[in-house]
Amino acid sequence: MERIKRDVSLVRLAESQGYQLKKHGKDYALSCPFHEEKTASCVISPKTNLFNCFGCGTGGSVIDWVMKTQGVSFRFACELLQKDFGLVLESGTKATRQNTTTKLAPPLAANADSQTALRQVIDYYHETFKQAPEVQEYLRSRGLDHPELIERFKLGFANRILGYRLPEKNRKAGAELRGKLQDIGILRSSGHEHFNGSLVVPIMDENGIISEVYGRKILGKRLRKGTVQHLYLPGPHDGVWNIEAFRATDEIILCEALLDAMTFWVHGFRNATASYGTSGFTASHLAALKQHGIKRALIAYDRDEAGNNYL
Repeated sequence: MERIKRDVSLVRLAESQGYQLKKHGKDYALSCPFHEEKTASCVISPKTNLFNCFGCGTGGSVIDWVMKTQGVSFRFACELLQKDFGLVLESGTKATRQNTTTKLAPPLAANADSQTALRQVIDYYHETFKQAPEVQEYLRSRGLDHPELIERFKLGFANRILGYRLPEKNRKAGAELRGKLQDIGILRSSGHEHFNGSLVVPIMDENGIISEVYGRKILGKRLRKGTVQHLYLPGPHDGVWNIEAFRATDEIILCEALLDAMTFWVHGFRNATASYGTSGFTASHLAALKQHGIKRALIAYDRDEAGNNYL
């Protein structure tokens, strides 16, 4: 633990999580992840490898940082930092050779087919959501902290921990599983999670088959400039969110974005669905309207240039 606190760079770790750090003398300053503020008052000192927020008083070591930003226990934080040791070493000392067998139970079956693996990832993100106060606060800020919404549509959170739960890539099972997740689009070629730091929303049909996944970055102003905030699986969009509603009504509210449709849903308009942006009305949407005999579609796009141009 002492070596982790000393040698795992808190600066590099915070940057890898997407936080924007600015040089502040010999230290670095950032907007505190643990309370709302307009002026960056959280300071990380490379010399001591400690952080301290002068606004809310939160502070501590790199282990405390992981516990608080990831919402995990002390022991789990240590496990994660041990796994990430080689990536964020600050000193030039050589890390001791470690056993590369994952100590944490993997959430995916090694022999799962692509759809099963994707469902298991979504289940894992759904469980992660329940332990992540930051994404729950994001939903509250959008008026979407609705237990039925969260459970029914399997809302999840990708917090960069999935990779730690998989067998290492230098082992056969790890290489095969990681390759499968890269083919699906959950992992990028670099090995990083595609939806890292995002609220995750799966798009499922009536039988629970997942055809698309949407990710919405929740860090807001703490993201690096130019970071894409809306993510999907690679390839063309497929599937319709809340397809069950098409069987229960002959009138559908078509929104521009999934979170807009969810806003209708939590306010009692359960016949809401969404395209994938103003230019994201797909063949899947048209087929669903025809198949279920929808007589009227109420278009509820944003009242801006893009939304008006669509109409």
